[in-house]
Amino acid sequence: MKKKHIILASIIFLVIIFIGTFIYKNYNVNISSGEVKISKKSIYDASKEIKEALNTLNSDKTVDTITNINTSSDIVSLSFEGLSDKATIGKIIHSLDKYGIKATFFIPGIKAAEDSSIVEIIQKGGHDIGSGTLSSTKNMEKLSTKELITDFCSTNKILKSITGENPILLKCNATVYNKNILTSAYASGNKYVVDSNHYLSYQSFKNYGQAYRYINNLAKGTIISIKLDGVLDSSEYGEKIVKEKPTINNQAGITERKDKEDKEVTILQTVEWLLKSIDEQKRTVVKLSELPNIKNHYELQKNENIFTNENTMKYENMLKNKSTENNSLGNIESKNNIDFKELIEKNNKKIKPVISEFYTTQKALAYTFRGLSNDATLDKVLKVLKKLNAKGTFFVTKEEILKYPDRINKILSQGNEIGNGGITTSSTLLNKSVEEICKEIYEVDKLLKEKGILTNAYMPGYGYEDAEIQEALSAMTNIPSFKSYELITFSKSPLINKYRNMNAEKIVSSYFNTNSYVSLEKGEIVYFRLDSDIFKNDDIIANIIELVTKNYVQNGYIHKYNEKLQSYDLVQKSLGYSIVTLGNLQKTIETSSQLGRYNIISNPIPMKKRTYKDSLSMMKTNYIGNEDVDLSDFNEEEKLSIDRSGTINTNGQNTIFFTFDDWGGDPIINEILDVLNKHKVKAGFFVISKYADITSGISNINPNLLRTIALNGHDIGSHNYNHELLETNKQELGVSLIKSYNVMANIIGDLHSLRPYFRPPTLVLRREGLESVFESGYKYSISGNISTHDYESTSAQEVVNFIQERLVKGSGNVVVMHMNNQAYYTAQALDIFLTNNEKGLYGEKYKVAKLSDYLEK
Repeated sequence: MKKKHIILASIIFLVIIFIGTFIYKNYNVNISSGEVKISKKSIYDASKEIKEALNTLNSDKTVDTITNINTSSDIVSLSFEGLSDKATIGKIIHSLDKYGIKATFFIPGIKAAEDSSIVEIIQKGGHDIGSGTLSSTKNMEKLSTKELITDFCSTNKILKSITGENPILLKCNATVYNKNILTSAYASGNKYVVDSNHYLSYQSFKNYGQAYRYINNLAKGTIISIKLDGVLDSSEYGEKIVKEKPTINNQAGITERKDKEDKEVTILQTVEWLLKSIDEQKRTVVKLSELPNIKNHYELQKNENIFTNENTMKYENMLKNKSTENNSLGNIESKNNIDFKELIEKNNKKIKPVISEFYTTQKALAYTFRGLSNDATLDKVLKVLKKLNAKGTFFVTKEEILKYPDRINKILSQGNEIGNGGITTSSTLLNKSVEEICKEIYEVDKLLKEKGILTNAYMPGYGYEDAEIQEALSAMTNIPSFKSYELITFSKSPLINKYRNMNAEKIVSSYFNTNSYVSLEKGEIVYFRLDSDIFKNDDIIANIIELVTKNYVQNGYIHKYNEKLQSYDLVQKSLGYSIVTLGNLQKTIETSSQLGRYNIISNPIPMKKRTYKDSLSMMKTNYIGNEDVDLSDFNEEEKLSIDRSGTINTNGQNTIFFTFDDWGGDPIINEILDVLNKHKVKAGFFVISKYADITSGISNINPNLLRTIALNGHDIGSHNYNHELLETNKQELGVSLIKSYNVMANIIGDLHSLRPYFRPPTLVLRREGLESVFESGYKYSISGNISTHDYESTSAQEVVNFIQERLVKGSGNVVVMHMNNQAYYTAQALDIFLTNNEKGLYGEKYKVAKLSDYLEK
């Protein structure tokens, strides 16, 4: 019996211990009022963590601060503050995924506790989660140490309970980070506080243009903070910041919207505009957690000796340790091994296009380089680039990154750019598998990132290209940080073996034969190999660069008629293009107010063909002729009805339509455009369109120049694909007429500048040919009443006099001029005539118009 009592007592004792432990762990017991009060503890109770933090508080131990960094890499970082409802957050995550961007969300603890599923959505999206304090309290620098630690520990406990990870990043709302905050944050388990000075809210942008300009003007290394609810605090758009922001909440005419639904719709639009602008400008988004590594790299660069060969290994190991430390911050790529086979399989044989030149209207082109082994040559090239105010892109290999870090530092210090040059440079690369190429690209990119260098450009070997290389880079772009990578080769490469030991002048004149090249074009990529053995003199490559830049970039060539010799002299014209990095060309996107990259239209809208009967009718009404045309193959009725005046009915108003035929290089056409812009008038350009055809295979195709004309608001019509006359076989002519229009539609079909207008080459007319013009879908065939023959004029005044003498008053005069490389005096004559007309020197001032002003009414 006694034994049973002992056993029972033991069981009761154990039950009491169990109940006591359970109550201690799960309930709060309060006896301060004289009576026992028991309340259930929350899973978010942080009393233990708060106590430990207060006990371990040390004024010498503080968190580091992450803020904007100075870097030559074109990066920005995104963070979101606050928390919207689940639907809105889901849409924001979807937008981030669409653009391959990872961000940091600073979440208030109380809001996270109210609906933990929203936090889980963010975490599943691969984004970092940081502490936004318990309730985004402002001016936390005024709080006591105990109040700060209570807030920070409580928030960390909530977020850790939901995500399984302690939030390392902390961001306080409208707060000055004093030492009390920094020591309290460290004691509470945080490692970094984030301090940004670029804030956006749902009221920040009125339209996409403002978002685009905001990103375009943003300094490299900037942290952008987006407030998911509320408006900006006065400290978030102070005097320093407002100059950099497109629009802010307190500007006149902008009132705060109170409606919650409207606000959520607007924040989604703000985020979409922001992400689209970042994507179109090819800016790389890095997580906040990656900024300390990048900052450390650039601080180390300040020490000139950091990149000496003897210190390279020490520096590499230090960066590796930093990289390992950052794994806890959610860098998915550094956490996990990349399964390249899976990437390739998911890519489904898609290939990345090869870029040998950019489709851009920006007045710039790129110089690219490979080979760092010859330090003397490199120094001379860097010196001449600096002299010419030019920036280059240097593609480096794995070996060069490890062997020549000092030379890479030297390149970057002068504002140049580093690109991914892979590992294998020889033609053996062409025998490698897709997976092997992926691994090479990834390994070099990783090495560059460890040094704080970001790039979106990969040049395989010495500009090699094949399907495996294209497929490899396409597969790699499924990794978010590779999304914007592009496959780069070149359009020009003047350092070739046949020029061995020749001097710079002979090389440039031979390679850039002026019969083919009057200048370099916008968007071209010119490649120089610096480690070649074809030159013994270290000065040669630098001399070539200087000659090419002065003669084909800053200036160009056109042909001036020499009446005495009945031939043309080669003379220079100013061009004024710039040499910029590939990154500059990659990210500069064409907008309504900016020249830049554009897309080729894959399925342009073609003209509608007409019946033979309709075309016969249009010959009588829609041909604007010329008094010298041969009508011998037209019937008598047609001869009477067809136009030979070459003028347009303008209801008695004195009008001139300036039109330009054929095609030429950048120097002559840019000069014509400059004069038209100077006088604020529009004209018509009739283009031999094979020179804009990206599939034509000719060496001097120039779609960028055609696009530039269209962007200036001029009418563009066809001068046939290959300048075929209207006496060509009708079937062949029909093919050419349709192809001519479609080729131009690929380039400018979105700009409302391409017109269904045709100009007969040499103004020759044949009945069957004119039928074909209208059957093909053209609305007008336009010759003109004043054909200047400006390509063989001996002075600008001769052209001016010719036009003046033939003007018809009370009608629309169609002046036929040229934009070919022999039209030396055309722009000058145009300038003189327009100036005289503005002064009224021809009697009543003539209105200068473009054809569509009258023909489309």
